[in-house]
This record gives sequence, structure tokens and C-alpha cells, in this order.
Amino acid sequence: MVGTLDDIRKAFEQSDDVMLRQIALDFAHRAAIEHNRGLAQASVIAYALSKLLTKSHIVESPFWPRYRNAILSAIKDAEMGRETDVLSRIERTIWKIDESDGHFIKNVIEKARAKMAAEAYSTGISLRLAGNLFGADIHDLSDYVGKMRVHDEVLPKIGIKERVEALRRLIDESRT
Repeated sequence: MVGTLDDIRKAFEQSDDVMLRQIALDFAHRAAIEHNRGLAQASVIAYALSKLLTKSHIVESPFWPRYRNAILSAIKDAEMGRETDVLSRIERTIWKIDESDGHFIKNVIEKARAKMAAEAYSTGISLRLAGNLFGADIHDLSDYVGKMRVHDEVLPKIGIKERVEALRRLIDESRT
């Protein structure tokens, strides 16, 4: 996730939920094209953080500065290579926010996984591959896609040229 977490961190530091959501969508689409789990994880992180920032009962809570700093610390540690599973660390922080605040937000990560997997699915990859790539439960994902009618959206398809280029980049990266 080199280079991707920096964008997430900057948007989160600025409390820019709109930018985080855009980053999440961009990363989800790139993850689908490249079949990249790191980008998928970054996408889930960005989307979950964007959702937290929109909840006034969280960001106005006296606990928020401490949890915000914990999330930023997790992202910074991942940027420096000291954290290998930043999503789990952020997820634990979200659980702590729920315990401290008492509001129901503990499904933010699961919802983010399903939403970003649905975005990936909309690019043309299979539902199963999208679920696996983003760690979304296939039943939750199917339910989400069915309710949101993602399959009915008319989005630009990813051409063979972009797919071949992405595969070439992956092969080149694996050789280095």
C-alpha cells in the first residue's frame, strides 16, 4: 500500500470525508483491475474513515481526539512499514469508539467491505472475486448488490488494453 496510505492519511487529517470517499472508490476500481489486495484494503479503510467522519455523535465526542490519533498512528505506522495489518488495527479502534460512545457503528468495516466489493463488481469482475478481494461476506455482498442494483448501473467498462497493461505491471513488479 505504498503511496496509497499517504493520501488517506492527509484526507483524514483534514477531516475530508468527500476526498476519502473518492479515494476509496478510485482504489476499489484499481484493486479490481489489478486484483490487488493492498489497494482493496486501502479502499475499505478510506471508506470506513469517511463514514466515521460523517457521524457527528462520533466526531463531537470527547473520546474522538484520542481515537482519531490512534487511527492516524496506525496509518503512519503502516506507511513506515511497522504495521502489517492496518485494517485490523483501525477496526479495533472502531470497536473501542463504539464501546466508549454507545452508538451502533460496529459494522462500519463490514459495510465498507461490501460497498467497495460492490464497486469492484461494477467494473466487471465476478461477485465471488470481488468478495474475496475485499474480504466481504459473499451473502452480505449479494444482498447489498441486489438492494443497490449495482448490476444495473451503466458504467464504463474496463477495456482489454487496460487489463493487459495492469497484468504487465503486475508481472514486472513480481520480477523485481
